[in-house]
Amino acid sequence: MPGLDFLREKHTIWDNSLPIVQHDNGNLEVYITDSINEPFEYNELCHRLRAAPASTTVTLHINTPGGIIDSALMIIDAMKASQATIVGCLTGTVASAGTIIALACDHLILGQHLTFMIHNYSGGMVGKGHEMKAHQEFVDRNLNEAFKSFYAGFLTPKEMQSIIDGRDLWLSSEEVAERWQRRLDLLTTSPKVVDAPTVSRRGRPRKA
Repeated sequence: MPGLDFLREKHTIWDNSLPIVQHDNGNLEVYITDSINEPFEYNELCHRLRAAPASTTVTLHINTPGGIIDSALMIIDAMKASQATIVGCLTGTVASAGTIIALACDHLILGQHLTFMIHNYSGGMVGKGHEMKAHQEFVDRNLNEAFKSFYAGFLTPKEMQSIIDGRDLWLSSEEVAERWQRRLDLLTTSPKVVDAPTVSRRGRPRKA
């Protein structure tokens, strides 16, 4: 309606639940700064990750309490299939499903006051008793094996078992850096690893 254009709100990329910014050089910045929601919300991100050429750097700004594990697994599969270099920029709180996305990055940049929280999965189910029992047994076995692979070299076997048993593990930026470095040391001793990840903290020398 003429004369009322000033009342119309303009939609910008920052109104999206998952802002994806593409720079002139093709590099991407993605902001995972909400709960990790239904898988369909990450279709564009996964497509861009899979389509990105090797010359691209994708920076994932991660500040999330976690969320739906199926969505996190979908993102991680796309990260593994991507030719791009993926940098995780961790700030605020990175918890639960957010931690496994972070550990799938090639490089990490850690905020000074980062809170990093790892715990076992949670959820619920409905159905007949035998169906729920079979489903629960499968989920428990499947996710516990997946978690062991995601946190390999980052957690000790004893820590991993304690988390499976129900303990929450809270880590600071310094502790994440130390554990990430330990993981790098394990990776770089493997002949299968060509380009090991790195970690840096804002305002501090880069570590490799």
